[in-house]
Amino acid sequence: MKKNKIIKLIISLTILLILLDQITKIIVQYYYQEPIGGDILSITLIQNTGMAFGFHDGNTKNIILTSLILFIIINFIRNQKDRIDAKTAVAISMILAGGISNLIDRIIQGGIVDFIKLKNFAVFNVADCYIVVGWILLVIFLIKFNQEIVGGKDCEKP
Repeated sequence: MKKNKIIKLIISLTILLILLDQITKIIVQYYYQEPIGGDILSITLIQNTGMAFGFHDGNTKNIILTSLILFIIINFIRNQKDRIDAKTAVAISMILAGGISNLIDRIIQGGIVDFIKLKNFAVFNVADCYIVVGWILLVIFLIKFNQEIVGGKDCEKP
């Protein structure tokens, strides 16, 4: 895929995913103030000022850390755009969208809006799902890419 198309794909998908996440948060904040659902999965609205799973409460440090991680990912895209395929672009878009959407929450609301509760686990949001799935996909794609190079698919044989 041409590098301009990859960048356009990443930007458009990232914006779309951010909008979807922000819409889910608005809907939950407006309509689901009280917890609803079953024992295993429920909608439970909380404001998370910490990091993953509520660790390290403290919004300023979280904004700086999130911004730094996003900067590193954007720099990676800029430097590797010739090598990024459509699947990798989707994974990167998911990570960026999740990070940016949660950063929007931190800046505007002072914390992240979490609402998906799994019994005996955590309360999270759609952006968190983007981040986890995006990183899993990215690692899988990078492992596969490295195996193809090491396996000789991209190497010239004498």
